[in-house]
Amino acid sequence: MKDKKYKPSKLLSIFRRKGGEGLMTKIINNENSPDFHHQFTFLKTGEQPLLCFKQDESNWLLVTGDRIIEEKNGATLFIPYRELIEVGIALYEEYKDGVIDKTAFTRLVLKDTNGKSYIIKSEKGEAYKGIYQMLHHVASTAKDSTT
Repeated sequence: MKDKKYKPSKLLSIFRRKGGEGLMTKIINNENSPDFHHQFTFLKTGEQPLLCFKQDESNWLLVTGDRIIEEKNGATLFIPYRELIEVGIALYEEYKDGVIDKTAFTRLVLKDTNGKSYIIKSEKGEAYKGIYQMLHHVASTAKDSTT
């Protein structure tokens, strides 16, 4: 299957329109790129980093033009967009932790082409909404191109 390319400008437009930056979530640009040196070591040649939610060097989420990269306490997850078929709110995990206000949600559940689900974490508020909508667009577009 040929990889579908997503225009970084379109993905960032969705992120800005449906949400936006937070205290720990930043759109990557020339001024702040030194702050993400560690995260950039996970990039493939030619891969464009778009935004990063960074709690610290061991807990972060990097969204690129091609995939999602997350590190949680030293465990790294890579999900190429071509494998992303579903994005949803991780309601079970939020409710289990007593989070009932949707403005305080931080977790998304991602499902891949193998049927495996992953929970990723982002910053609550506008950043969460923007990341959710951006990844939902990617999954919906991928699903539309396979049907």
